[in-house]
Amino acid sequence: MGFSEYMYRGFVFFYGFFYGFFTLAYFTWRDYFDDSKLPGTEAEQKKLLHDAQHKLWSLEDTDALPGLRHNFLTLANGLKLHYVSNIRQTPARQLVVLVHGFPDSWHIYHRFLTSQALQASDAQLVAIDLPGYGGSDDLSHYGPDEVLNAVTEGIKQLKALHLGDNKPFCVLVGHDWGGFISLRIAAETQGLIDRLVAINIGHMPVIKHNASIAAKRCNDRLVAWSRNPLKFSNAAAAWRMLAPLRTQLLMSCYIFEFNLPLWLLRGIWLRSIKFILDNVHGVVHHRPANGGGVDGSLAHLVAESRAASFGPSSEECPTHSDKTTTYGSSVLARSFTEYPGDWLQRIRLYRDGLSTGRWTLDAELQTYKPSAGSDWQDFECPVTMIFGLKDHALDPQIVLDGHERHFHGRTALRESGESSNADASHIVRLKKCAHWSLLEDTGAQTLERTLLWSLRGSTSSTVGLEEALHRVSADEVIVDTYS
Repeated sequence: MGFSEYMYRGFVFFYGFFYGFFTLAYFTWRDYFDDSKLPGTEAEQKKLLHDAQHKLWSLEDTDALPGLRHNFLTLANGLKLHYVSNIRQTPARQLVVLVHGFPDSWHIYHRFLTSQALQASDAQLVAIDLPGYGGSDDLSHYGPDEVLNAVTEGIKQLKALHLGDNKPFCVLVGHDWGGFISLRIAAETQGLIDRLVAINIGHMPVIKHNASIAAKRCNDRLVAWSRNPLKFSNAAAAWRMLAPLRTQLLMSCYIFEFNLPLWLLRGIWLRSIKFILDNVHGVVHHRPANGGGVDGSLAHLVAESRAASFGPSSEECPTHSDKTTTYGSSVLARSFTEYPGDWLQRIRLYRDGLSTGRWTLDAELQTYKPSAGSDWQDFECPVTMIFGLKDHALDPQIVLDGHERHFHGRTALRESGESSNADASHIVRLKKCAHWSLLEDTGAQTLERTLLWSLRGSTSSTVGLEEALHRVSADEVIVDTYS
């Protein structure tokens, strides 16, 4: 490794450290002086949270979540994954697996698990908790081998449990970190899933490519400026070329914070994570409903958001499902931490190389290994990307643009002149939605109709996704199809 490479890595380290430290200090300060506190007294807030945690996490109160059921998967290594599914009266012919991101749980998909239109389909709907979140057990490490193998084995078990020997058709849906994980599974396995829907997230090879292009364009202008120092237009152009990357670095400030040394986070972490989570629970999750504030009428919704993120309390952990299965000991331990949920452990999704590290499939998953010569960056199944362009954490120029280069079968279909709606991939842009687009009306309608179209598409649908989405809002939804 040359001197310039050491210089570059040193710059990245010190930039990340000081930027992360600044972010940590800023969020800590904001929590002290934030004026958007939840309404009501502390006792009233605790009562709302207590009731919400009972509703979302009790394994014995079957009336708390009408039409839904708590379940557990036990993996080969003993890890227990918690999931919630809809109760079907007839056997399922298709499976939809929903995977949440940070700082959420299965509850982020509650609207879709209880959707009448999706309930009327022949699909089993399943929303799982990632390891270390909600009601699922902790991992000792959150790298690709641990997390991706756990989720992949979970999907394999769900297919066997709910579809049996039928010709399985599985749609995988992921938001935020659930989307990161789902994108890797779609690209690095074959035959496990039949369609991927990724929400407000991007494929890491695309992100790296877009970032490098922005940096190269900036560098080219700087080189031109160095040759003609009086031509300041080149310097201005270099600054403009770097704009998407600058914006993304600003948006990603919390990631620098999450990667600070643990000894530093343990010292002053609590106030900072409290501010981040309170902002997500009180403002972002309910952005369309309240325009950015929290009033008394929304207090119970905010309590549900907090309960969903915190996971089961110590009261719910001893409850049993069918009198036999309960939450693991690590879930109980998380309930006693302050802020509830053991967030130093959960941010290891950002720390342990999950998005970029090499993944080796476990022995029992080798049947899903792509054929020799496959490009691990290209998707092995059709993909639909749904992205809210008002995302406060991700710049679409860096995170979204260019995914079509990796879509399944794109070149072969175009060369042959064939077109199959069921095999088409898409990029769906939601003009007015933000990062949690699936919680906003336009985003929720888009996702629901996309799922209905995907399930019908498994039976040779002749209708394109553009037509399936045309009733949502032509002014707010842009659909690009690649088939």
